[in-house]
Amino acid sequence: MSLFVASLIYLNLLLILAVVSASETAIHSARDVEAQLLAAGEGTVARKLRAITANPFAQLHRALLLSAALNLALAALGLWIVTGPLLNLGWNPWVSSSVLFLATVLLGDMTPKFFAARAPSVVLLGSLRLLNPLRNVLDPLASFADRATDVLLQKFVTRHVKSRLPVTRDEFETLVEMRQEQGLLDSDESAMIHEALDIESLTVRDCMIPRVDLALMSSEDAPAKTTAILEKSASRFVVVYGDTPDSVEGVIDTSTWKLTNRPEWRTLLRSPAFVPETMPVLEALDHHLQNDDQPVLIADEYGGLEGMITRREIADWLLYEAAPWHGEAAEIRDLGGGRYLLDGGTRLDHLQEELGIELDAGGIDTIGGLVFNHLGHVPKQGERLTIDGADIKVRRIVRARIQEVELRLKPKPADASAAI
Repeated sequence: MSLFVASLIYLNLLLILAVVSASETAIHSARDVEAQLLAAGEGTVARKLRAITANPFAQLHRALLLSAALNLALAALGLWIVTGPLLNLGWNPWVSSSVLFLATVLLGDMTPKFFAARAPSVVLLGSLRLLNPLRNVLDPLASFADRATDVLLQKFVTRHVKSRLPVTRDEFETLVEMRQEQGLLDSDESAMIHEALDIESLTVRDCMIPRVDLALMSSEDAPAKTTAILEKSASRFVVVYGDTPDSVEGVIDTSTWKLTNRPEWRTLLRSPAFVPETMPVLEALDHHLQNDDQPVLIADEYGGLEGMITRREIADWLLYEAAPWHGEAAEIRDLGGGRYLLDGGTRLDHLQEELGIELDAGGIDTIGGLVFNHLGHVPKQGERLTIDGADIKVRRIVRARIQEVELRLKPKPADASAAI
């Protein structure tokens, strides 16, 4: 091989190394391109950038593996050039190798990384054109390298080295509190972490959509009525029942029904999984909620329909305290003079946190359910009752469901004396 051919191959390898080196730096900055993502909108460019930012380590693994192979090839070829053609031309091997090394570092490593640090999004998009075609070759090699490394570590690392003990929940909560006191976590982030920790104690009943809020449809309804129910349903899933709502026949995904040009609904009817209301949320996620298209129906102790749960309800529960939904501010509205307007679905624990009152729930979760349980019948609009010293007036009823109540709190003795 002549010096010209060897130099040409070396320059091509150096060019590829420059692209890979730039890609490494850009991938490290993948999570800092939010401004570029917002500017890109929702087009092809944004989708490609988000594909990298969602899992930058996969791209980084490929880049590192390709970089190692290129450096090895350049080292071998450079050694042949220095000790072969250049030595025959009278070049000092120490001088020629130093010049070649500096040129390789400058052009193949430092310059491309500088450019990537200034324009990471441009380099990320360019790296896709190089790394994605090589994915079928690089991914198996990366997987083999990982397995080989694990085998070597298990073989040569002494067994006397103690493995790091896992962090306990108390230690982790203390660490979160310390980071919050140091200003490294704000209150919303801390609340979200604690909500995620509390998922271990949650049951599906805590996160479910209750039966009264489900979209229900009888299999015996006329076609015009079933079409209207599916068309106007605010919920994605409609539960189809037979003789009674407890005789569930299946669930219809209204999104699929609309996207498939509204076919006869029985063709899309599918049988969901039934779980007891005491099942832990983590178990439901592991066995029944692998994706967003799988609703799970919840049965009570008598086999009746209690509610439904999807992954979305679990996510809403986790974000309940740290990122409340836009309508939560309206659940408890202060009318002044100790009067509050409450949504019928306001949870009693949330009411206790906000107003400091503790009502005898008896296993009931919402203020509407508590009123219904105490009255023992479907209330009329304007009906009143007193529970644990709190006067409650039913303000709105829709289809036998309490949607709005007014709560009047009696002044405490200290407050009454202060007012006098």
